[in-house]
Amino acid sequence: MTQPADSVPALLALLQREREHLVAQFAAIPADQRTLPDGAGGWSAAQIIEHVARVEGNVARMIAKGAEMPRSATPEELQAAVFTEQKIDRVRHRGTKVEAPERVRPSATLDADAALAQLHASRVAVLEAFTAADPAVLDGIIVPHPFIGPLTLRAWVELVAHHDARHAEQISELRRA
Repeated sequence: MTQPADSVPALLALLQREREHLVAQFAAIPADQRTLPDGAGGWSAAQIIEHVARVEGNVARMIAKGAEMPRSATPEELQAAVFTEQKIDRVRHRGTKVEAPERVRPSATLDADAALAQLHASRVAVLEAFTAADPAVLDGIIVPHPFIGPLTLRAWVELVAHHDARHAEQISELRRA
């Protein structure tokens, strides 16, 4: 089981490691095949990258707006909203299929290079928002995830890393197919 990141340096290292793995899996797909959907009607590698970038961009915007949100959660609610091993497994495990909400589905209009550029821009945005945020906001604001349940903003940042891992595996599956 993967352990939750227990410090800012550990979280930043996790983000970097999982992003490098995702990009490496994408790079392993031949350039002329990156926009081809999988045979089962699923997303192409470029669409997966666009989806990951959309999720991460939304997380960056949530963090940026966090200072404006009320911190009214009880200690029990805050404790329930941290990332746990069980939540990590739900994100990373590809055996559990989920339908992405419309707002984070890929547009299917980006080529592979544009999707990758969007991915890099979303990472810059989330890191800037995370490092600029007050730790009290990161740990005191709860935003529900559609499948995981309530998460603190700090947990949302960790979710980004585990989401990268999930989709790195998906791209690996595409490559093997």
